[in-house]
Amino acid sequence: MKSISKMMTHLIFIMMLSITSVATASSTDAMNISETTRITQAMELYAQAVPMDVSSTERTKLLNQSESILNDVIEKNPKSLDAHRKLMGVYLQMRDYRKAILTMQTAISLSPDDPKLYIALAILYDHQGAYEYAVPILDQALELDSNNKLAQDYKVSIEQKIEQQRLAMESSTAPHKAAIPHSK
Repeated sequence: MKSISKMMTHLIFIMMLSITSVATASSTDAMNISETTRITQAMELYAQAVPMDVSSTERTKLLNQSESILNDVIEKNPKSLDAHRKLMGVYLQMRDYRKAILTMQTAISLSPDDPKLYIALAILYDHQGAYEYAVPILDQALELDSNNKLAQDYKVSIEQKIEQQRLAMESSTAPHKAAIPHSK
């Protein structure tokens, strides 16, 4: 069940990443064309890496190359929201949630009115098991778009996980009560 939940979360995240990605290049702006080309290169490497075994050295190499390209794009254009989104996806594949969260926080600072960015950040907190951080982030997404069905449903899911955690902790025996005293 947990595996299916994680797969669904990942699928939602990938769909959201592809839906919200918008090419920022215009035919007259060479810098943007170059940026778009570099982002496309990074995503091609990413697409090659994703189906590979998680422990594959080739997968790691491809994701590292993708990360490097995207970091270069961001260094040249710190306001590239598309590069930030893609980089966050690379970090998610690398299971480097700390970097993914920092990248998403930066993306939110670039576009604070985009509820999808808050949802993506909540997904990262979910992957990390930091459910208590995900709820207020989803509240922020809902403040921006109170009818956002994904944010509403995801918040319910996170709240259920928090409740399950609470019940599991309550039902477990306290360590000091479970310990067998030393015999003399």
